[in-house]
Amino acid sequence: MRYTQEKFLALLALVMLASLLACRGGGQLKRAEAVEPSVAGFPRMLLDGGGSEVTIRARPVRIVSQTLGTDEILWAICQRERIVGVSKVGLEPRYSPIADELRTANVAPIFDAEEILRLQPDLVFVASYSLAETVESLKASGATVFRFANFDNIGAIQRNIRLVGQSIGEEANAEELIERMDAELSAIKARIPAGIRPPRVLSYYPSGDTAGADTSFDAIVLAAGAINVAAEKGLRGFPMISAEQVAEWQPDFIIRGAPPAKAAEARKQLLDNPVIATTEAARNGRIITLDNRYLLSVSHHVARAVGELADALYRGQGDSTK
Repeated sequence: MRYTQEKFLALLALVMLASLLACRGGGQLKRAEAVEPSVAGFPRMLLDGGGSEVTIRARPVRIVSQTLGTDEILWAICQRERIVGVSKVGLEPRYSPIADELRTANVAPIFDAEEILRLQPDLVFVASYSLAETVESLKASGATVFRFANFDNIGAIQRNIRLVGQSIGEEANAEELIERMDAELSAIKARIPAGIRPPRVLSYYPSGDTAGADTSFDAIVLAAGAINVAAEKGLRGFPMISAEQVAEWQPDFIIRGAPPAKAAEARKQLLDNPVIATTEAARNGRIITLDNRYLLSVSHHVARAVGELADALYRGQGDSTK
């Protein structure tokens, strides 16, 4: 009897050690492979981004993501074999920083409710902008659906990371990801030169689209120590403005997103507008293109956009002495 108890205790200790090493290791996120993670804490009830109470009865082992943000978060904190489907945008190299990894891992892109249900998921992540009919079809089938919203600032993005972690039972990995994100943002802030006037920047596309307050672009600008001109002018969300307004407001920098391979073409599209070409930003070579994969991100990858913007704004001005 004693021998049996000793064997059991030794096995239990090995399982606990393996689980700990799977969740934390060497400053980078690790994933469990041979050892099944703990199922403690389930069932659990959580409020999703839409304010609905969602009951997750057991630790999900078949997860489908229908938003690029949750694709990216899951890929960072969850065991790969648990992710059985991702959004179609997740495999678009123009928008997804993990597209190549998803394709190499043969993760299926999902296009509609029927494909989702065919995968028999334990949990499906959707967003506030997901098609209502898709969400209703999933709920009617009995699938557990978790909706995300509020992607318009760094704090909201980090809360969503925590929610993903809580909903799949990977809280420790989620917290570690947030810590890494905070460390990256702190390092960027430390590089911003001290004692200078914050640069005034404006998001602008040939279509006339811009980004005001309550947007992830505004959050990126603030984290880079700059001023979003559209927000300064009282605009919120994603309104349209004219080239004449851009010329009137005279931002120090004009920003737009583009795939890296098309950065020069994207700048030329703006300069082809004769009004934009007369602005001080254009004449001083301060039209900046940022990598769409990070500029449009609503996950931890947004910190990369903050870094790219800060580097472009303060290039040649030296490091902070703070």
